[in-house]
Amino acid sequence: MWLVRRLHTQFYVAILATLAVFLLATILFWNIPGTSRGEMWSMDTAAQLAETVLPPATAAPAEQQRVIEDLRRRLGMDLALYDARGQLIGSAGHIPPLGSQRLRQKGWTVTHGGAVWILPLSDDRRLVVRQTHGPHMPGWRVFLVPLAIVLAFALGAYPIARRLTRRLARLQEGVVQLGAGDLSTRVPVSGHDEIATLARSFNASAERIEALVSSHKLLLANCSHELRTPLARIRVGLERMSRGADPGLHDELARSIAELDALIEEMLLSSRLDALRTLERAEDVDLLALAAEEAAHFDRAVEGQPVIVRGDPSLLRRLVRNLLDNAQRHAGGATRVLVAPNASGAAELSVEDGGAGVPEDEREKIFEPFYRSTRAGAAGFGLGLSLVRQIARAHGGDARYMPLPQGGSRFLVTLPLTTPSERFR
Repeated sequence: MWLVRRLHTQFYVAILATLAVFLLATILFWNIPGTSRGEMWSMDTAAQLAETVLPPATAAPAEQQRVIEDLRRRLGMDLALYDARGQLIGSAGHIPPLGSQRLRQKGWTVTHGGAVWILPLSDDRRLVVRQTHGPHMPGWRVFLVPLAIVLAFALGAYPIARRLTRRLARLQEGVVQLGAGDLSTRVPVSGHDEIATLARSFNASAERIEALVSSHKLLLANCSHELRTPLARIRVGLERMSRGADPGLHDELARSIAELDALIEEMLLSSRLDALRTLERAEDVDLLALAAEEAAHFDRAVEGQPVIVRGDPSLLRRLVRNLLDNAQRHAGGATRVLVAPNASGAAELSVEDGGAGVPEDEREKIFEPFYRSTRAGAAGFGLGLSLVRQIARAHGGDARYMPLPQGGSRFLVTLPLTTPSERFR
């Protein structure tokens, strides 16, 4: 029972069972007497043709013998002609004697000399025919061909079934290793069939899982580093409070607590966006109006024209706020905020500033969580820009950095526009 549970054994047993049915059908076919309508028609036709060539029953035995010998030379078959009483009239070749009981049969029968056909004539004579060379094999040799076919399939099918399931076994080993915690596990891909497609899908999933886990590990490591600064300030503030009142101490502690609260909120939002498959909330949002509301908190105006996008208003509001806050912290504030549709049929939100810009080799890295530039005096980027790209991609868009020709930076977010059919659905 254990062997049958193996997939390659099941394939192999299924093939052998099919061949066994084939062999059984072949044996039954060879053992069924020739009484089908087609065989009866063939025998009757052959008997009629024989009567047109053979002399009548009243002819002399010598004449009938001569015709029998002439037919043997022409047809290459052994022939014997019997009268109505079962007496041999003439023969040519090697046909064993047949008793009167067997001569009453019609069709083919097997003798010790091989398979013979008995053709009844209209005058009650019997013409016995035996092929000297042909498809009829004497006795048990009839079954040699199907047995040879079954044996050939049995020998050839096993390696095919084993090769097919060996790749599934490797895939199973990969799943076990991945489940055991080895996220670097990959399975070899060979062939172009469904198993190869499954192996590629497994590798892609494993790569995605490894990237997510690595990203979360990096996020936790960076968070622990970033949390130390406000915690240290709070600890120092508490020590100073124990020594005496300080007019600015309360504001400093409040600022550190607010920084901690904002960082924790961004961490939770980043983790939630990683886990989201679809937006939890989606409605039509006027991106120009939403950007104008957020820009008012930074004393900035927004240019452009209204565009309607489908998305989560709170997430889109966080996206705009993070872009404006990034420009405020790193470049003294945004110099231009623009909302407009582009030529590709998407909505664009761009925030420009007059800062020092970002080196070419860091323009993608600034969207990584807690990326810290290697330039002297450069501050870290935290989770702000990382969340901008996560939110944009969660809405089917993207975010990228573009340098301005006159100097400074431009952060461009593209989002799909809402079509009228979607708007009034």
